Amino acid sequence: MTQIEQIAPTVTMQLRQAVLYPESSIESIILDEDDLGIHFGLYDNNELIAVVSLFVRGEEAQFRKFATDSRYQNKGYGSTLLNHISQYAYQQGSKIIWCNARISAVPFYKKHHFVEIGEIFRKGQIEYLRMEKALTEN
Repeated sequence: MTQIEQIAPTVTMQLRQAVLYPESSIESIILDEDDLGIHFGLYDNNELIAVVSLFVRGEEAQFRKFATDSRYQNKGYGSTLLNHISQYAYQQGSKIIWCNARISAVPFYKKHHFVEIGEIFRKGQIEYLRMEKALTEN
């Protein structure tokens, strides 16, 4: 059975590190603003499959550190979690939701009606593109 729960930031760390930054230490991937976010975990049969951190700021909501266990990618878990946080952000009054997407993830976000904003930029060795979507009641 699949369920989505709000979780503590510390619960996101192991999966965040394993999927997004396997060469880095867990300590190095902690965000200064983690305590300001709302963190969600998607569980399947009590196993943590995907995590994301959401930061609602008025009419905009940004999500960061969206990670799905590589064994469970392309099975709909990430889509389920993305839809959940989009609906949550809308209920909190946000009109758009956005992220800095890794270039490799752009097709996933396009499938979910996100659009590209601006130019490709780089953080360290990773290229990103801002993606955003207008939120509506679903």
